[in-house]
Amino acid sequence: MDSLPGKQFNFFTWLRNSFLTGVALVLPFVVTVSIIWLFVTFIDNNVEPLVPNTLAFLKSFPGGGLLLALVTLTLVGALAGNLVGRWLVDGADRAIANLPLVRSIYGGAKQVFKQVAAPERTSFKQAVLVEFPLPGSYAIGFITNENTAEVATDIGAELIAVYVPQAPIPTSGFLLYLPRTAFKPLSISPDEALKRVISLGIIRQDGEPPSK
Repeated sequence: MDSLPGKQFNFFTWLRNSFLTGVALVLPFVVTVSIIWLFVTFIDNNVEPLVPNTLAFLKSFPGGGLLLALVTLTLVGALAGNLVGRWLVDGADRAIANLPLVRSIYGGAKQVFKQVAAPERTSFKQAVLVEFPLPGSYAIGFITNENTAEVATDIGAELIAVYVPQAPIPTSGFLLYLPRTAFKPLSISPDEALKRVISLGIIRQDGEPPSK
């Protein structure tokens, strides 16, 4: 390998850079495959004990339980689209609504998965910059709800629900109710802002790392 003009080739520097480049290229694939495999294995281990003997062939290959779960969920969704299915779902909702603790868990889970089932709707309406957790430091947040009358009436001011995720795992974070003057909208989309959170700020543009 030719060294750069005016710069002596350093084998150990080249070796380190090559190793780090290999890590950056290979590990994302390894992590992705590992997560998918863990998910498939988890579904299989929980679904396969419920597989009837007539469908025992589904246990003979990895992903059989996942395949059965996908088919079952699709059939349930199709059933819920007709009159009888809606009547059954409404009846189950009313029954669960009478259970004090269970209805809170069920109601929250139902709202979350309704968002997942509606790709045209996003829970993150807009990315914003919030002064958090201390004055003078800023964090990326996401507007999740602008209709917070049930909270705002208690203090007599308009509040916006802003979710501030923790890096690099955005599923945990802080829910803040803030006045509009307490945050600044960002020009980037929620997807782009989320990439910055997950990448610990390394990603600068769409998949592009910061320049050296």
